[in-house]
Amino acid sequence: MVASGDVAIERVKKLGVVSTNRVTVVHPDLVHDLQVRVRAIVLDGAPADGLTDELAMAVLAVELELTSVWSKEDRRTHKSALKAQAARFDAFVPGLRKALRDSYLASRAVGGGWSA
Repeated sequence: MVASGDVAIERVKKLGVVSTNRVTVVHPDLVHDLQVRVRAIVLDGAPADGLTDELAMAVLAVELELTSVWSKEDRRTHKSALKAQAARFDAFVPGLRKALRDSYLASRAVGGGWSA
């Protein structure tokens, strides 16, 4: 993504001691458009044809608790629609959603994500 110019990475120091990477999206309008397309899969209903990138992103964003796509309130409000789309996703890729969620939760539980 850096090579294609979609994001920029800047090395900064936190508290003058710990170096971190600050990632900046170069084209935030494209990110917003993607968020709208992903949310539309759930809010407007997914097309009946196969697995789409947007369906995968919508379902995995819920599993990984990405609040930039689905806030807690959104997940609560659209719970049944999200479950329906998760079931559609599972029909195409059985087990992936659960494995990804379990992996994410396991890494998050150890040291709040600070584990190696």
